[in-house]
Amino acid sequence: MNDVLCLGAYDELYRIDLSQLLYFQADDHYTNVYYGNGTRFVIPFGLARVEDLIMQMPEVSQYLLRLGRKYIVNSNRIFRVSTVKEQIFLFDDQGKNIQLHVSKPVLRYLIDTLKEFHEKKCTVHD
Repeated sequence: MNDVLCLGAYDELYRIDLSQLLYFQADDHYTNVYYGNGTRFVIPFGLARVEDLIMQMPEVSQYLLRLGRKYIVNSNRIFRVSTVKEQIFLFDDQGKNIQLHVSKPVLRYLIDTLKEFHEKKCTVHD
């Protein structure tokens, strides 16, 4: 599977199905993993290490985006970006929305990145 990230530490193996991922959230030297089905767990790796490994996976690095120091989000789960409210809105598997607070400069970067990435898939009307 090309969308599974395997991490080993302390005689344990963590298999992260990136296609099910909502987002990663930094927590000091650990990272919280949030799935669309509500599953949440912690891995003993910092977000920078997770990002480095994702960047080695071209097929998923296209839709997993680093947003500031705190998040890596699955851009396929984003349905709204609000610079006014400084929030990103993601949808989970049950149709509930998850809101993440992100700074305006990071949100502007996200909007530009999404426009560029989805230019061929959808038309963005300003």
